[in-house]
Amino acid sequence: MRVEQDNWQQVRHLFDQVCDLPAEQWEPRLHQLSTDAGVVAETLRLLRAQTVELGTVRERIGRLIRQVDQAELGAGDRIGPWQLQQCLARGGMGVVHLAERADGLYAQQVAIKLLPGLCDERAAAQLAAERRILASLQHPHIARLYDGGTTPAGQPYLVMEYIQGQPLDRWCQQQALSLTQRLQLLELICRAVQEAHARLVLHCDLKPANILIRDDGQPVLVDFGIARLLDSSLAGEKPACCTPAYAAPELLHGQSLPDTRSDVFSLGVLLAELLACAPAGRELGSWNTTMCLPSQLAGKDCAWRGRLRGDLDAIVARACALEPSQRYPSVAALAQDLRNYQQRRPLQARGNGLLYRAHRWLQRNWTWLLALLAVLALVAGFVWQLEQQRKRAEQAAEVAEQVSGFMVGIFEAANPRTRGARATAVISAEDVLDQAAARVDGQLDQAPQVRARLQGVIGLAYRSMGNLPKAMPLIEQAAQALATDGDAGNDDEAARLWNLLSGTLAQQRDGVAAEQMARRALALTGPAQPGSFRQAQSYNSLGLALLAQQRYGPALEAFEQALANHQQANRPFYVGVTTDNIGMLNRRAGNAQAALQAFAVSTPLFRRSVGEGSYDYWASTTEYAMALVEAGQLDRAIALFRANLQRAPGIFGPDSVYVSSETHRLGAALLRKGELAQARGHLDQALVLTEQLLGQDSYSYSLVLASSAQWAAAAGQAERARTLAARVLAIREQVLGADHPDSQDARLELAGILLAQGDAGAGPLLQQVRQHWLPGLPARSSNSVRIRQAWVAWLLQQGQLSQAQQALQDCAADARALTPHLALQQQALQARLLSTRADARAPDAWAALIQAATRLYGPASAWTVQWRQQAATAQQPAAG
Repeated sequence: MRVEQDNWQQVRHLFDQVCDLPAEQWEPRLHQLSTDAGVVAETLRLLRAQTVELGTVRERIGRLIRQVDQAELGAGDRIGPWQLQQCLARGGMGVVHLAERADGLYAQQVAIKLLPGLCDERAAAQLAAERRILASLQHPHIARLYDGGTTPAGQPYLVMEYIQGQPLDRWCQQQALSLTQRLQLLELICRAVQEAHARLVLHCDLKPANILIRDDGQPVLVDFGIARLLDSSLAGEKPACCTPAYAAPELLHGQSLPDTRSDVFSLGVLLAELLACAPAGRELGSWNTTMCLPSQLAGKDCAWRGRLRGDLDAIVARACALEPSQRYPSVAALAQDLRNYQQRRPLQARGNGLLYRAHRWLQRNWTWLLALLAVLALVAGFVWQLEQQRKRAEQAAEVAEQVSGFMVGIFEAANPRTRGARATAVISAEDVLDQAAARVDGQLDQAPQVRARLQGVIGLAYRSMGNLPKAMPLIEQAAQALATDGDAGNDDEAARLWNLLSGTLAQQRDGVAAEQMARRALALTGPAQPGSFRQAQSYNSLGLALLAQQRYGPALEAFEQALANHQQANRPFYVGVTTDNIGMLNRRAGNAQAALQAFAVSTPLFRRSVGEGSYDYWASTTEYAMALVEAGQLDRAIALFRANLQRAPGIFGPDSVYVSSETHRLGAALLRKGELAQARGHLDQALVLTEQLLGQDSYSYSLVLASSAQWAAAAGQAERARTLAARVLAIREQVLGADHPDSQDARLELAGILLAQGDAGAGPLLQQVRQHWLPGLPARSSNSVRIRQAWVAWLLQQGQLSQAQQALQDCAADARALTPHLALQQQALQARLLSTRADARAPDAWAALIQAATRLYGPASAWTVQWRQQAATAQQPAAG
């Protein structure tokens, strides 16, 4: 009969309550403790079977009891240097007490086992044998023997290691161990038993109560009370006592002497109960009954019931075979089968059948088998690919012939016989490219993809030479042809070319066309692919295109998408490039602090990855310095500009637009600091170099010209400032169009110069800027605040003080949230408003403004000087 798990716990509890009572009191006491007749019956069955008479045990114990009626030792009594503390357990072979060292030499707790009766010759021999057994065992999973002897009354005792732990079955239940954990735990127990067998020691009473589990989960074997040495003088005797529920048939029946296979049987019973989470239900009379298998013992609540059939059932069946010769020959063999099961290797218990071994091999090596099948599939695919490549090779041979003719043809430009009157002229690389561009459209009809890629290569060569009018059409034709082909590799190349076109157009401030190219590239990359390089670059191109249109919000979203892709794919260099672009966006939007945070990441990254002599580090340092200017950190910015200007010739050559642009930026920073003489020298040098490289009608030339206009205004050259600012506006309208944001910026600069001169012509310019530029700008952006502040200055000049005050209040929060310079401009307008109204607070407002400007820019800065002059002019009537 199998006891359910909950009933078994009740049985165990009742057993512990009555086991110490006389047998005649068991049943009445059990009926007092429980009303469940089934549980009471099962408890009685276990009580009657727990300690069994074998041989002459009962007679010997009775004789010992009759010999002496000694007083039982209890808590507080001493045995040698040990003082008993409490009774831990009672059994057929004695009483176990917890004791402590009482002589003061050192502190130690031990378990003292008192054997029943007096120590006659037979008991002394049994005690000596047990002491020899335990003394020979030194193992971390076996309790150690420390001492032994007899009490003054002649009662034998053993002093053993005190193990604090729980019985094996209770530990497994409380810790809810998994199937694998139970197997590993029993394997450890088997290894400990095997160690005892190796020293010719049998345990003979392996059961859960004699296997304690420490708090750290390590098992310890205890109570070698009926253990025996195989080569001792007692080897010919039968064991005294054992537990029928776990004892081997030969121990219960007594027809043969126990050996190592007897312990194998007990371990098999333990294994069955641990696997099934239920007791095996063996009794004294079931010694010749075949052991129930774990899959039969397990209840429906056992989580791994289905896994018990097969191998685990076979292990238990062999370990618990009735005939010792049919069991595992040793505990080591049982432990090895437990290990084999966990490693999916064939079991000794299942034999050596070919199908079984093959099944086990597949369980262990299924990943390798899948890899083999994959290799076979690859081989088959490779053979198929070879056939396809043969066909393509034939087609490629025809294409190669055409490409060969094309390559020979493009160098005809260098053949004196075909150049006629130009036979003696020097042929440049551009002449060869012109020849290639002229021939590429009319040839390679059999290979349109090759033709498209050659167009892209020629276009990129023109682009590298700075010939954008010839480069752009070829690159666009190549991208369009590759995009329509439908091949994945061509789509990637087309997206790369669209991105290059987009970046070039964004640099030329043609943001609308640049956005179209970037979106074409994104369309070719398909759905969102986290970590995709081409998709990240396309988002980066889109961000630059939107930035050229001063659409800061959408541009930031595109840059952040690109940054996320690069970060996910762990591409540090491109993370730096995108972070740099985010810093540039924040600088142009007027968010100087956010820009500085971005450059603090990207600029050192470029120094580490590509070095200070690289373009990327140079460009990042330039942007960093411009952000420092906006933040008012002029000295740091000027130092960076100077260092970059020294590096530029070595990176780009002495006659380069990068040298001219950095010269211009250094001059503009010196102008803002008020060092007019040095600023004038750098600005004039930049004008000359930019004119030589790009001409007077280029956008880059207009940038230097705008700074020259500001220098003229700071130097008091009003007419020159006005003329230069008007020239800047004319160039940008011609190059970019009248409505382009950079043209509107030039219009705003010209209006500011006219306002400073009291010229009424500033009004129409401001109206145009407010009508066509301001609506498309975020309210909290640098350009939006500049336009609104210029409008406040215009209203003050027109005497519309109420409207000026309201407009000033409307942009106050945005100005303070952006750059320090815009915040100072706000203070200056507030001081002018107070002065115009003859407000007594005006002098203090001017003083605060000049103090803040001096702290930020220095006393000689162009802005500090300008505001100091405005303060003096505003306060003259009050002084008169």
